[in-house]
Amino acid sequence: MNVTLIPGSGVGPQVSAVVREVVEKLGASVVWEEVNELTPAVESARRTGRVLKGKWASTVQVGKLPPSVEFRRALGIHTIVRHVANLPGLPARAQGVDITIFREASEDIYAGFEHKSADGVFETVKVTTRAACERIHRDAFRWAVEHGRKRVTTVHKANILKKADGMFLAVGREVAREFPQLKHDDVIVDALCMQLVRWPQSFDVLVAGNLFGDIVSDVAAGMAGGVTVACGVALGPNVKVFESPHGTSAEVVGAEGANPFPMLGLTVDLLRDDAQHVAADRLRAACIRVLESGLHSADMGGTAGCSALRDGVLAALA
Repeated sequence: MNVTLIPGSGVGPQVSAVVREVVEKLGASVVWEEVNELTPAVESARRTGRVLKGKWASTVQVGKLPPSVEFRRALGIHTIVRHVANLPGLPARAQGVDITIFREASEDIYAGFEHKSADGVFETVKVTTRAACERIHRDAFRWAVEHGRKRVTTVHKANILKKADGMFLAVGREVAREFPQLKHDDVIVDALCMQLVRWPQSFDVLVAGNLFGDIVSDVAAGMAGGVTVACGVALGPNVKVFESPHGTSAEVVGAEGANPFPMLGLTVDLLRDDAQHVAADRLRAACIRVLESGLHSADMGGTAGCSALRDGVLAALA
């Protein structure tokens, strides 16, 4: 399997190096194309069709999108799927969480249409198309059927955005009629955030637009264990991007404080996507063994550094 590896910024190169060591120890069939600049990364991703990506650091620049958004746009990414679930041995604010979030990734406010209408007044255009609403809902309902899920919930703000989110909700209800075996309901996004904090176990599959999906995904991950379970896969034409949200925080965690588990978890998903199930199962089991041993990074409430976590996983694979 050929894979584009994008280490990212900050601690990204450190955790991607751990991934390379672990994959070599596993004996998995992976050939890396390592790149870390936008244009070569896009070209490599189009060749390989699979990407393991850290997060690029970016500063707010007027008139310029962050590099990760430019990368997704260049590849035609339209759907981001994030499975948020507790891991054995990982401290979490709530247990029993198992939510999959489908986030539409091609439009909404991320379309980047803004303009100045008067001095001190800017307008941002939220783009919502019927085609994208149908695509994201069908992706979610099909996935729910294939994975034995029972309920799909549409996330919206149709009480205020009566046309844009009104259509998102209406299309969700139309698509739901094609899947009578699944329960379909809806929830207003602010009410959902409160419910996720109080009862995250009550949700199954969520479908949201780009902005709301971004926010809701992080709320859910925060309840289920933090950055370690905050990973997902971005889907586009002939490409899958397994992207870690962790990678730019060297100034916060220090040289040894990086947590390699998010990218190792993505590696499990990457191996499964190539039907290397034995290697994927071994890696997942090794990570859980380390977590259950009490070896935790700073963001998990522990003191273990990246090297100690790497050594623990490698030992568990022996």
